[in-house]
Amino acid sequence: MRSEYVAPEIEELGTVAELTLGEAEGSKLDADFAAGTLFGDITFS
Repeated sequence: MRSEYVAPEIEELGTVAELTLGEAEGSKLDADFAAGTLFGDITFS
């Protein structure tokens, strides 16, 4: 006997920015710098 089809439901979890922290500026830098280097420790020239 076949079971009755139940359509999947969409659950909203938030915006992409909220889920990825895309709108936040972190205090640590990426892989181009030594691990743990703080953003304020670099200088731009």
